[in-house]
Amino acid sequence: MPKISFKTWEQFVEFHNPLKNGELDRQKLEVRMDPLTEHQSVLSDQLKGKVSILFPETDYAYLQQRFDETREQCFMCDERWRKTSPRYPDSLIPEGRLIKGETVLFPNLFPLAPYHAVVMVGQKHGRTLDDFPSSLLFDAFSICLEFIRRCFEVDREARYFTINANFMPPAGGSIVHPHLQIIGSPLPSTPHRLLLEKSLAYYRDNGSCYWLDLIETERESGQRWLGEIGPGRWFTAFSPIGVNEVNAVWPHKSHFLQWDDEDIRTMAEGIRRALLTYHELKFSTFNFSCFSGPLEEAAPEFRCFLRLINRQNMNLHYRTDDYYFQKLLKNEIIVYPPEHLASLIRKNGPSQFK
Repeated sequence: MPKISFKTWEQFVEFHNPLKNGELDRQKLEVRMDPLTEHQSVLSDQLKGKVSILFPETDYAYLQQRFDETREQCFMCDERWRKTSPRYPDSLIPEGRLIKGETVLFPNLFPLAPYHAVVMVGQKHGRTLDDFPSSLLFDAFSICLEFIRRCFEVDREARYFTINANFMPPAGGSIVHPHLQIIGSPLPSTPHRLLLEKSLAYYRDNGSCYWLDLIETERESGQRWLGEIGPGRWFTAFSPIGVNEVNAVWPHKSHFLQWDDEDIRTMAEGIRRALLTYHELKFSTFNFSCFSGPLEEAAPEFRCFLRLINRQNMNLHYRTDDYYFQKLLKNEIIVYPPEHLASLIRKNGPSQFK
């Protein structure tokens, strides 16, 4: 098996620091490069003292205030979705919507792709990150997969799908009620395409699947390894593209049409456990995207892959965590070193990864 290389290098900065009485200060930076995409992240020990500025802790009184103020206008609450949410045509979903337990799937009123659905995740309007039962997430992901299957049955050109979440306004959510979004198109998005192209190039160069090699390399290292839940393999990202990034790979599944209930349970339980740790760190928001290879194709070079990250916390004086360094230069700062984050998740009591 080719050994995946986790590349790092040091950079140093010198200046007279007014916080140290004008003394000459020499600071070290560690730059990390993702083994597949070459995305760069920067770790600075000096940021430890700036975390409270970059990510002020969640203001739970303000969070509850937002829950209370938005509930009466929420189109998902109190069964209002039955009258106010759109319906799919009979040619795609004869029922108009997909329903499983407390979760409901319907079209996005403002679609960004030929197939763009929203999933209401439970009837409860306001949730904190310690309040996402795996059974609820299982139902939500189940109807995501059912929607993807139905789309592909009627449109074989729709081959590229992702399952996504914007939880709370700082993460891009337009409403606070928990929900997911599914995007499907004949063409992959830019980061989706990059993952597929880089995976194929690695396969051609090495004769093996990058994602399987990554799993074994992370397992052997152990520093970022979280463990296995059913068929899923979980670890923290070496060079994260977002704050506190947690990853999962399904080593036996290259696209969503191959998934079964056990794969869905893996995703639900793994996300639940990661969110518990985020909550313990006093974070209150997140994004995730789960990427599939092209539907119906057995792709030896690719495996289904999940990215889960934090975003800025809910507080009155909100400050975005996404500025030119991330948005335009496509780099990221590391707030909690991935190895430290992994240790925190592994310590999550009875919820620890196996």
